[in-house]
Amino acid sequence: MFKRVTPEVRSGESPRSGKRWIIGTMVLAGGLVAAACGSSSPATSSAAKKPATHHKSGSAAAATTTTTAAATATTTTTAAAGATPTTAAPAATGSAAPKASSTTKTTVKAAAPAAPSTGLGSALGGSNDFNTPAATLTGAGSTFDQPLFARQFFDYHNDNKGVSVNYASVGSGAGEADILASSVAFGASDVPEPGSTTGTGGALLQVPVVLGGIAMAYNEPCMGTNAHLTGTQIAQIYSGKITDWHAIDANCPSGSNIEPVYRADSSGTSNAFTNYLHSVDGADWGSSLVGKQPAFPKGEGGNGNAGVAGDVQGGAGTIGYVELAYALQSGLNYAAVQNSSGSFVVPNASSVAADAASFPGVTADNYLIVNGSGANAYPISTYSWVLVYQKQSNQNNGIALGKMLDWMATAGQSDASAIGYVPLPSNIVALAEATIKKMTNSAGQALFS
Repeated sequence: MFKRVTPEVRSGESPRSGKRWIIGTMVLAGGLVAAACGSSSPATSSAAKKPATHHKSGSAAAATTTTTAAATATTTTTAAAGATPTTAAPAATGSAAPKASSTTKTTVKAAAPAAPSTGLGSALGGSNDFNTPAATLTGAGSTFDQPLFARQFFDYHNDNKGVSVNYASVGSGAGEADILASSVAFGASDVPEPGSTTGTGGALLQVPVVLGGIAMAYNEPCMGTNAHLTGTQIAQIYSGKITDWHAIDANCPSGSNIEPVYRADSSGTSNAFTNYLHSVDGADWGSSLVGKQPAFPKGEGGNGNAGVAGDVQGGAGTIGYVELAYALQSGLNYAAVQNSSGSFVVPNASSVAADAASFPGVTADNYLIVNGSGANAYPISTYSWVLVYQKQSNQNNGIALGKMLDWMATAGQSDASAIGYVPLPSNIVALAEATIKKMTNSAGQALFS
């Protein structure tokens, strides 16, 4: 059973303020074999994040944006011993619930080192020493990942109390910038960097850790639950060609205005969503509208998946694209989307897995999995990746980071289905472990056998 952690709102703060979550968690030592255990002090704190600059819609309908709150407007939550972090739906106030967090930070606090754990075999070959060095790991990036990361970092720290993790949920683009600048130990993005990309710390490795569906969440009572939408209808809603819910469903009265909500920040979720729109309707959604932060023709911008979910929940006639966990947590209705076989399918564990199965050759250079061919596939799905440096300047942190990533891709996948994510298929687990084995120390010696 999981215990909900209630946010503590600082004096004078509005419940609509942007929130920073600090979740005390404990971590399980993963199945990697440390080849060397040099000691050095834990490294780095995450660089301060600047609020995103938001695109203002040029459509006739006035567009609004949701911006990142100042650092002083935060909600701090610390998990009590034995508690597991949850991200529950915001409580409603009147007709609309408080807007969800636009920037989320998950901190996992270290305790005294525990006795060596047992119970996991070696995921990468050889015997497992279970002696992960004490380390402080900082990360930043994808909001798509944050609900799952919060649970995984908590569970991981439960069995490896010398490792602490501080993750800032600031969007894929910001996470990529942070790892390239070496201001964090790892970045997280739904869009891998090109294979030749290097940062200040040298060559990058990209480890797949998350699989999920992007739900089309909406707030329009006349559409009922799991309304049927085609890819062309979604493209025309976001391009401004369809502006009335009556054009989608005759049960809605004429004049039921549609307000699309998009990601205003640099977003891997946007990249998958816009690639999907272009793949199903290139006429209405041209290649210039594809990417992490395109200029959306119509609508309002929200910062992060949480910001989009909050705008949909707090608006009228709204529709937005969010990782399924955010729709579930917010209690939002979400659509059954027509797939390439003509079936209308809702996102869930089996339909996202069916979409992923259509793409067996996924790599960091060939990562898109939208509009799969499976009869039961949900067509708007994506993997997310953790970006790390191949050469780890801090050997202890490198060993701790590699072991944590291995656990996240294997045993830690048990956390996925409980909150709307999908366990990684076996070929992706194999890709993750093969990538982790490439990590080295500063002298180029492999960290894991």
